[in-house]
Amino acid sequence: MMKSKNVLPLLLCLLLGFSAAGQTGNGQGRYFVQLQNGQIIYANKLQYKSPIFKSNHFLLDDSLKYNPSAVAVFQNEDGFFARVDAGNSYDSFAKRITDGPRIDRFYTSRTTYDYGYGYSPYGYGGPRTSRKRIYFFSKDNGPLYLMDFDNLEMALSDNASSMALLSRYKKDKLINTGVSILGAGLLAVGAVKSINDSQEVNGSTELNVSPLMYAGAGVLGAQLVINLFRKDKLAQAVEVYNYQLKQ
Repeated sequence: MMKSKNVLPLLLCLLLGFSAAGQTGNGQGRYFVQLQNGQIIYANKLQYKSPIFKSNHFLLDDSLKYNPSAVAVFQNEDGFFARVDAGNSYDSFAKRITDGPRIDRFYTSRTTYDYGYGYSPYGYGGPRTSRKRIYFFSKDNGPLYLMDFDNLEMALSDNASSMALLSRYKKDKLINTGVSILGAGLLAVGAVKSINDSQEVNGSTELNVSPLMYAGAGVLGAQLVINLFRKDKLAQAVEVYNYQLKQ
């Protein structure tokens, strides 16, 4: 009888332990921020706040606040993010979209401005804005670099297959530049020829469109369609690098 009385408190303690473990996931928290000094703070709820009259901050478990400038990396319900720029903006961090084993890929969105003041039915408008994705990569959990040909050529130099894809990327870029110049040149020559060949009929100018303009538009249109379906050689070079390591 004494044994059954001793077992009951033990079972209650075990149940409480399992319940606590279920609430914290790994015992520390599902999410975290890592500060610039290396300190890691875990939480089960992590939010980025940008109030109107107060400074931006990360809010952990609705209680702890950290200035974004002090944060190097963080993990929340949206994924893993690493710093790419100084500052307190959410855009100062890039989201990881490829996880190793050696090369990680990241991206962030940046606002671009078009300062052309064109006329519209509603009058003259101000500069137009758009969001553009910028891609980065890191090797062996190191710093993030802009994902361009020069940086990848250095990082992937120990893999022949990746280097072959980078070489094809460089050739495709040269061909694209040449095709763009050709198409734009045909359009320009065609436009001049069309103006020179225009005729006045009954007091109004009749524009004879030169076939060169159609040819230029066709070249640029075909180039656009081909580029839409062409795979990104830079991303492929990273994928091949990681894949061959796994093998």
